[in-house]
Amino acid sequence: MISQQRIKEWIDLYLKYIEDITPEAHVRDEEGYKFKSVDTFQQCFNADASNLAENLDEAIERNNLVAGSMYFPKRVLTILASEYEEEIRDILKNLFNTEKDVSQRVNETENDFNCLVDKRNKEQDEKWEHSFIGLRFLSLLLGFRYPNKYNAIKPREWNMFCKFIDEDFRIPQGTSSGERYKILEPYIDALRAEIRQISEIQKLKEQLTRGLNFVDEEFRWMAQDVIYVTACILASQRGAEKSEQKSTLVSEKPIGVSEDIETEGAMEFPLEEYLENFIVRNWNNIDFGEPLTLYIDDEGSPAQQYPTSEGFIDLLAKDTDDNFVVIELKKGRSNQQVVGQILSYVGWVKNNLAEKDQKVRGIIVTADGNQALLDAVSTVSDFISVKYYCMKFNFTNPE
Repeated sequence: MISQQRIKEWIDLYLKYIEDITPEAHVRDEEGYKFKSVDTFQQCFNADASNLAENLDEAIERNNLVAGSMYFPKRVLTILASEYEEEIRDILKNLFNTEKDVSQRVNETENDFNCLVDKRNKEQDEKWEHSFIGLRFLSLLLGFRYPNKYNAIKPREWNMFCKFIDEDFRIPQGTSSGERYKILEPYIDALRAEIRQISEIQKLKEQLTRGLNFVDEEFRWMAQDVIYVTACILASQRGAEKSEQKSTLVSEKPIGVSEDIETEGAMEFPLEEYLENFIVRNWNNIDFGEPLTLYIDDEGSPAQQYPTSEGFIDLLAKDTDDNFVVIELKKGRSNQQVVGQILSYVGWVKNNLAEKDQKVRGIIVTADGNQALLDAVSTVSDFISVKYYCMKFNFTNPE
């Protein structure tokens, strides 16, 4: 059941954040580009354009809504439009056909894109493993085309919001994109009903849409702003609370390092971000002691810095039995506090992502650790393990 009190708490976190950074900074440096993107699409998009790929490239502004570090739906869409123009024209016209049920349209469009990608993969040398065109991008297109009628959704953050205001909220794995859209609607509507009455948010909406033809009459993009920003705030706060020691080396001599591993003079990554990116980019060449694959969510996005209500999971993977593996990274020495951190992530994945028959376990990857870490892990060794990484860098002379 949706809690109105919890909705108010979510909004209060958002308003406090806006007050701290100032509305002007929020518009200028953070979220203003999203409202401008809607306005640009409204002015430029033409489903009957003679060059559809060129029109889509102009109508969809390039920003992290459509082109993140590992999320490229705009690129996929424009390439398909250049190669299969009439097929893409028909697909988009079907998506934007408001006479049909939105859930049906989302499912049909997702299926049509997947079929077209499969067709292209058979015809082209370049193979696409993911189309990146799922609920996130399809709802974004709907929100661009009919901003007063449809919601643009980022599933990860929206799931956090729904769970926050309804402790019983859960979307089972395998639920279609169209059905997920419909499930999320009442939660978004409940938020919209609250924020449209708040004077601070009314004023902020005016600032975000100043100079634009798009004014967000139905507060759908303001709801998008409130959900996304607050989800990031909560994840960052929880992560900070659980990892104050994250960049601190423990002073105790590490115990448990294999004798054949030379730790004296071994190198460490200067930042955990570097260690994380190195592992992701070299995933197939790294021996975890078992085959693991980086989890790809329903939108085709790899689970690196995966947001949860407990903080950001560094890496989320799956093993050969389709069970989840939470990977927590520490660039230097670690102590027992990291165990509590990874246990909270394992619990979140178990309660929010895993099916009943799926197991969830964790791996702590660190340069080394103290006895307290090993003692803590020994009590939960059935589903938490520790692995030490060792990095060497050698030069060789050319032959």
